[in-house]
Amino acid sequence: MPFAQALWESLVGDSPLVLPVLFLWLTGTLMLWPLDSWLLKRMPKERWSFITAVILIVTCWFVINAPNAIGFADMFRVDGVTKGFQIICIGAGVFTTALGHKQFDALKEHTAEYYALILFSISGMLLLVGATDLVSMFFALELMSLCIYILVGYLRTQERSVEAGIKYFLLGAFSSGILLFGISLLFAATGGTTTNLERLGQAIALAPGNHDLLVFSGVLMVLIGFAFKVAAVPFHMWSPDVYEGAPTPVTAFLSMAPKAAALAAFLRVFGAGFHSVSENWIAPLSFIAAASMILGNIAALRQQSIKRMLAYSSIAHVGYMLLGILSMDTQAGTQAVWFYMTTYLFMQAGAFAVVIHLQGVEEGERIEDFRGLGKRHPLLAFAMMVFMLSLAGIPPLLGFFSKFYLFRLAIIEGFVTLTVIALLTSVIAAYYYLNVVAQMYFKEPDEKELGRMGICTSTVVTVCSAVLLVGTAFGPWIMKWVGKIL
Repeated sequence: MPFAQALWESLVGDSPLVLPVLFLWLTGTLMLWPLDSWLLKRMPKERWSFITAVILIVTCWFVINAPNAIGFADMFRVDGVTKGFQIICIGAGVFTTALGHKQFDALKEHTAEYYALILFSISGMLLLVGATDLVSMFFALELMSLCIYILVGYLRTQERSVEAGIKYFLLGAFSSGILLFGISLLFAATGGTTTNLERLGQAIALAPGNHDLLVFSGVLMVLIGFAFKVAAVPFHMWSPDVYEGAPTPVTAFLSMAPKAAALAAFLRVFGAGFHSVSENWIAPLSFIAAASMILGNIAALRQQSIKRMLAYSSIAHVGYMLLGILSMDTQAGTQAVWFYMTTYLFMQAGAFAVVIHLQGVEEGERIEDFRGLGKRHPLLAFAMMVFMLSLAGIPPLLGFFSKFYLFRLAIIEGFVTLTVIALLTSVIAAYYYLNVVAQMYFKEPDEKELGRMGICTSTVVTVCSAVLLVGTAFGPWIMKWVGKIL
């Protein structure tokens, strides 16, 4: 009885730390039933996207006002880093909700389930970025992943969507098994004492010499598990097919929110937990970063589908962000990765908003579809040019500043070779990004008529392009502000 009472008091006392998660669970459950059956009879389906956006904005308010503390037996921490990455995940959810408005509200059924899955997956991300224990991190990761598996194969009448969902599920389950096995090895290496990251790092450092192979194997398996979640080479094989087969709004979501959450967990695990055994993971992670930058950019050169091109591009950008994780200065690395991921959020959301507008509900998404867009829709073409140039890291756009701070940190920390590779591959990336710009401004338009852009899509394009343009004037001040809040 005393134990049960102490457990209840602990849960109640720590509940403010996870209030945003509880709010998402409650609203997501109500969306499935009874709100689904009650509201659908009284309001048009198009309101679901608006309701979801409002829920996410309220969740963001809960995140900002959550107390900075550690709770749940040291398994969850709320601090500036947690809040910063949680806001990125929520922002990605808001953009995805806006971008999916046209396609998913056109479905004859299962509209509410789509938005509920978005909320449940984001709740897993909010838990993941604040998890300070390998066990809580694993369960949060699975909550996030299971919802995304369903979202990828959501258009069950389309063969490639179902195929993408099955591929992602099978490979994701395999990677989760590797991650869990790695956690068990590390638990065994410490004598079965703890899975808390901070205490685990201390216990691993003091482990007997005959446990070195056990520690190395466990660290390597955890690294492989997280590398799969962020689609880093050579664990990227699922990414192009899943990006192409998934509904385009889900592809946009997949390229932003899960990456932000997994990178935050990456920073906590390898920055705090495995810092004392960095010799076990610095070399493998350096190889993964270099391979991601090289293969991601070279493979993107050959793509004719804009979604596959952005998939390989995202692999390359993960390689850049891994430079921040390699930094031994954990605080500076976290700030650089957060700034880069925030900028990447606006670049990806804006680019996918343009793709969705050109694509419609059923048509394809080849790079050739951008032919003559500068003549057909000058403002939309200008916005797409901003997104492409910012992704390429061309000054003075905000994407250049995010790359600059990340590369400068890598040089300071001694990763000169990796920085040179990053710079050279950025030049390669400029080619395929500028190819889209060339299609828009130097090719004759086809006869296809563009429909009127919806208010949600136009809002996303306007906001994202404005942030990337206006942010160029405040690059240094933004980094100072980031240093204060994280």
